[in-house]
Amino acid sequence: MMTKIRLVITSALAVMLSNGLVMAKDKPLLSIAAVADPQYADAPRRGGREPKKALNRMHHAVSEFNKRDIDWGVILGDIIDWDDIEYGRFPHKIIAKEPIGWIHKNAILNAWGKADFPTYLVLGNHDYYVPNEDKDGTIKPYNVYRAFGFKDKAYYDFESKGFRFVVLDGDFHYLNYSPKHPNYKKAYNYYRNFKGPQKKWWNAAISKEQQTWLIDVLDRALSKQESVVIMCHYPIHKSGQHSLLNDTEILKILDQYPNICLYLNGHAHGGDYKLMGKRHHFNLRGMQGDADAWYQIDFYSDKIKVLQAEKTSKPIYELKIDKSWQDKK
Repeated sequence: MMTKIRLVITSALAVMLSNGLVMAKDKPLLSIAAVADPQYADAPRRGGREPKKALNRMHHAVSEFNKRDIDWGVILGDIIDWDDIEYGRFPHKIIAKEPIGWIHKNAILNAWGKADFPTYLVLGNHDYYVPNEDKDGTIKPYNVYRAFGFKDKAYYDFESKGFRFVVLDGDFHYLNYSPKHPNYKKAYNYYRNFKGPQKKWWNAAISKEQQTWLIDVLDRALSKQESVVIMCHYPIHKSGQHSLLNDTEILKILDQYPNICLYLNGHAHGGDYKLMGKRHHFNLRGMQGDADAWYQIDFYSDKIKVLQAEKTSKPIYELKIDKSWQDKK
């Protein structure tokens, strides 16, 4: 009898240990929370957009994320819809309302700030839809950088659990600058002379200065054999009305680096996915238009799983990470 009981216990323990090993093996190296295009404003619905609802949606998403094992989170741009301008007359005229208080920015970032994990921001086109000057005379883009916690630029990179994350900013567009800024006329002429399906006033380009920085970051990541994730507001996987203006230019750079496994973006609110070579491009759906447009992205050594909203039992995407580029030692 004792032998039989001991066998049952031993078998049960073996199953538990086996399950534990399976669970440990399937545990991601890194889990991030990702949201795109909350576009918050205390304003009525227009078309399919619901700017006012973004605040409650963000509170709900953050409260759910806080129940999970999240390493850090990111908003992929268009944090606000606009702030302190007469939006109905934009972009033809940028007329400031008084006082200039960043009310929308403060409200949505306070909701995002309830997260129990570190957070990052990517700037989008709407985040520049603010007055050309702040109260103290600080002009665009510097008043925007300051408001969202940046110093003199909004592109940067960081390492997390063996992955290199590179944040790009659509920094070159005339609406990003005050007319007093020396780059305003240059950016305006670039846009005026631009030809292509993505010539829309809501699209921007990535400056030459930022491209030089990007190449340096990617060179160093490749030399360290780091897998790279690019995070940008604008898509580059198909030219169209929501693409980065100089998408072809940026694609030529990225195509030289086989260690880039994922490009994350927002901007096109409907969301989509495309595989370009062995690099995944995932466009998140916009939170302003969809209550369940918030995501958990799990990174493993050989794959990436994308979970949407409360649907945590089955990923909406399971993406293979190519490692064939790594040196075999």
